[in-house]
Amino acid sequence: MMFSVVVPAYNEAQRILPSLDRIVAYMEQHHPDFEVLVVDDGSTDGTAEVIRRRFGEHPRLRIVSYGANRGKGYAVRYGARQAAGDLILFSDADLSTPIEDMEKMRPLIQQGYDVVIGSRAHSNAEIRLHQPLYREIAGKLFNLFVRLVVGGRFRDTQCGFKLFRRDAVVPLLDHLEVDRWAFDVELIAIAMASGLRVGEVPVVWTNSPTSTVGLWQGAQAYADLLRIRQRANRLRAAAASGTTPSRKEGGSQTVTR
Repeated sequence: MMFSVVVPAYNEAQRILPSLDRIVAYMEQHHPDFEVLVVDDGSTDGTAEVIRRRFGEHPRLRIVSYGANRGKGYAVRYGARQAAGDLILFSDADLSTPIEDMEKMRPLIQQGYDVVIGSRAHSNAEIRLHQPLYREIAGKLFNLFVRLVVGGRFRDTQCGFKLFRRDAVVPLLDHLEVDRWAFDVELIAIAMASGLRVGEVPVVWTNSPTSTVGLWQGAQAYADLLRIRQRANRLRAAAASGTTPSRKEGGSQTVTR
C-alpha cells in the first residue's frame, strides 16, 4: 500500500527542512512505498528553492505549486489530487504532531474508516508544549461553535494531522470550497454527509512558537461555518433522495479512542 504525505507550505523556508528530513527518514524506514508532496502555496521567501537545495532530485519528494497564495485548504486539495498513494496523510509543515503518530491512525483505516483525524483535545492526547492561553481559549470556542453550527462530536477539528483513503475522499473534493482555516471542518462535514466513516485518535502535539495562523484567519472561519452546514445538508439530502449516491450504506460513523 502506497502512502502520500501532503505538506502544504507557505513561507516555510526557516522551519520546513527538519520536518521533511524527519518525514522522509521515517517513511524510508517504515513505509518505503511512499511519496512526499510539498505544496508551495505561493511562498515569497524561497521555500521551494530551500527544499530543492536540500533534496535535489530525490525520487520520493516532489514540490508542486500553482503561483499565488490560496490558503491551506486549497493547498491540501491540490496536493490530494496530485497524490498517487492509496492513503494520503496531511501534515502541517511544522510537524507539531510527529510523523510516528500515523501508526495510531492505521488500525482505524484497516477497520474500514475512510478519514482519521488527530485530536489534541482527546483525554489521551499528549500536549508537550501548549499554545498561549488566548489561542487555546480561541480554539476551544471555535470547536464549540463547530459542534453547535455544523454538528459532530469531535473534540478537535483543526489539528493539522489527518489520514484518509484516496479513493473515498478525492471524489468529494469538488464539493469543498473553503480555502483557508475552516477547511478541516468542511472536509469532515462533507465526508460525514457523504456517508464516509470518520474516526478520531489522540495525538502527541507540540506547539510551534512560529505558528503562521493569525487571529483574523480564525475569525474569518466563523463566517464559513454556516456555509459549510448548508453544503453538507444539501449533499446529505441529495444522497437521501438518490440524486447523489452515498459512498457507504448506513450513514457516517464516528469513533473516539
